[in-house]
Amino acid sequence: MEELNEIEIMEREYHWFLQTEIPSCVKYLRNILQECKGRLPFTISEIGRPVREERLMMNPANGGDYLKCVATVTGTSVTAADVTFRISSLKNPPQMIRFGIPPEAPYLLQQLQDAFNSVSEALLELTVKEDSYEYRSAEEVTRLVQPVVTHLMRARTTLTIPKKRTFEELKSPAHRRHFVPPLPNDMSASFYIQAHKMIFALYQVLPSAQNFDCFQAEVSIPWLTEVMVLLTVALQSCQQLLDKVNIFTQNLDLAPKSFE
Repeated sequence: MEELNEIEIMEREYHWFLQTEIPSCVKYLRNILQECKGRLPFTISEIGRPVREERLMMNPANGGDYLKCVATVTGTSVTAADVTFRISSLKNPPQMIRFGIPPEAPYLLQQLQDAFNSVSEALLELTVKEDSYEYRSAEEVTRLVQPVVTHLMRARTTLTIPKKRTFEELKSPAHRRHFVPPLPNDMSASFYIQAHKMIFALYQVLPSAQNFDCFQAEVSIPWLTEVMVLLTVALQSCQQLLDKVNIFTQNLDLAPKSFE
């Protein structure tokens, strides 16, 4: 009899979970993702909201002064830059090179665009149903939450793990056109995002031609920190929902179908 009462209590909790907690959590997640999307920049071609433009001072993490970069980021592209690099040599006196980015060849930060798209897709998953919609099964909740998790994981991975490029890719004419005056043949450069930082990397081929040195300047960006926090909060909320679904499934033998 006591066991029956426990089952009845859990069934009531399960129905409350579907009818009350899920709609509340969906609304909460939508708000978080709206905030996250609002902090991410978008392409210049989009309309309806002003394009963010900011000037960033980038310096080596170790505090050296051999590399400095002042970059202007407009939307999802570096639209201007002023880079100075001091080349040191044991045989020759130090040399200074200076270059920038021409207006006709802005440097696209594809990670920002991809993260924006992934957050937008996650938000779309949560806006398909009306606020008044009544969820009827654990399976339905799983089918709602799993795609959201997939999109958010993709957004977080995009921002934290930049795509690696070979030096051959970095010194291709299509890539080097972003920098003027042209870099020496043994050098190339790139901008990328890594978590809450934007990084400028300058590559120089070693005399052996089998490897290269990498010099970096970086800057922490507050809104990127906020984006990373919001993505983490949203993913944790999704996981909590899935954990509750699993608890009800195991104890009430609801046996939802696996998500595909």
